[in-house]
Amino acid sequence: MIYLGAAFCEVRAEWRIIRDAEIEETLREIAGPIFRAAGLRPESAKIYVLHSEIINAFTVGNGYIFITSGLLLRFENLLHLIGVLCHEVGHMAAGHVERHAYLLQQRSQNFMIAMLAGILGTSLTGSPDAIALLLGYGLTDERFYLRFSRGEELAADALAVSYLEKLGYDAEALIGALEIFQHVDILNGGVNLPAYVLTHPKVDNRISALHRRPKSGKHEADEVPSRKYKRILTKLRCYLGEVNPFAEFSKDDYSQAIYHHRCGKSAKAVALLRNLVKKNPSDLYYKETLAQVLYESGNLSEAIKIYEQICSNNVNVLINIDYANALLEANQKIDAAIEILESAKYSMHLDSDVLRLLAKAYGKKKKEGLALLMLALEQIFLGDYAKAHELLTNSLGKMNEKTEPSHYKKAKYFKELLERDYEQGK
Repeated sequence: MIYLGAAFCEVRAEWRIIRDAEIEETLREIAGPIFRAAGLRPESAKIYVLHSEIINAFTVGNGYIFITSGLLLRFENLLHLIGVLCHEVGHMAAGHVERHAYLLQQRSQNFMIAMLAGILGTSLTGSPDAIALLLGYGLTDERFYLRFSRGEELAADALAVSYLEKLGYDAEALIGALEIFQHVDILNGGVNLPAYVLTHPKVDNRISALHRRPKSGKHEADEVPSRKYKRILTKLRCYLGEVNPFAEFSKDDYSQAIYHHRCGKSAKAVALLRNLVKKNPSDLYYKETLAQVLYESGNLSEAIKIYEQICSNNVNVLINIDYANALLEANQKIDAAIEILESAKYSMHLDSDVLRLLAKAYGKKKKEGLALLMLALEQIFLGDYAKAHELLTNSLGKMNEKTEPSHYKKAKYFKELLERDYEQGK
């Protein structure tokens, strides 16, 4: 279920990442075949949605692609989204991101911030991926949208078409996407030119080049992914308050349930969702949405029962986090909640909620030093280093170096790193 308000992962106040298990899983399923066509591992696909009206998409390499909600809501035809994803995967496969990484680090006025975010990312994930550093930079510098050279953009277009052809499509998928960008530019008079096309070859030139490619593929996306894509678009519209409940596309029970819940009519929402679960017992996301609505309506016991059922196979990390949150709220099975969250911490690269919930859980266990450490790591993640330093100092004062050596060492390390940054900045 979509995280709203404070449950958004706020890397910066203006950069909110929409976290929803169904949306992310659907986008990964759509991207998987593209990664495979590019010779990349499908399981490396990590597609995230940024809450922004801007129509944009970009990659920071290593499987990460960011898409704005504005783009998704404008790209109703799945084929156009596939075209954009093929283009971004083309940048990754060609190594364009890696070639720009050094320049980005040199240019950044917030490089130390990026480094700290990167170190935090690697310390939490146990992976030395350079992506943590790039994300740290990318989400603390509004100029990050990778402005590749014209040659690199045309190369990514060419690679995108080759992937489309392998998937049975042709250049029309990418042409349709570029025409949408071009239309937005015309409507805005060029004032709000999407970052997707900044410093790129002119869109009409790119379209002309693509029109010279052979047209011999399918002009519609396959039925199953198209149906799933339509469902997440409707869900996104409902949660972002951009849906008319009487519109044709939102008349299904799922959309109506989400709409009623957003309007405070949770009883109607629960009734609709119960019926959907009864008719579709294998649909994970109907159950998840029902559990979340019950949780937000104050029915913790029933929400927990549903979460226990759907989390028994450890099916999705975001749903597991919601389950842990419900357990903490109900003050039940705190050790189980900690186990879930500690496990999730190693796979969640972009979500500070895990750290906040761990702080709450350790607080319930009277482990104040550990709770303060988690809050400090959250503040490092969010960029408030003064607050993080204060929390780390307090954390060290509450921990026993002999009984909690690894946590004590981590708190001390981050405190010293922040202090070095302060000295260097004088």
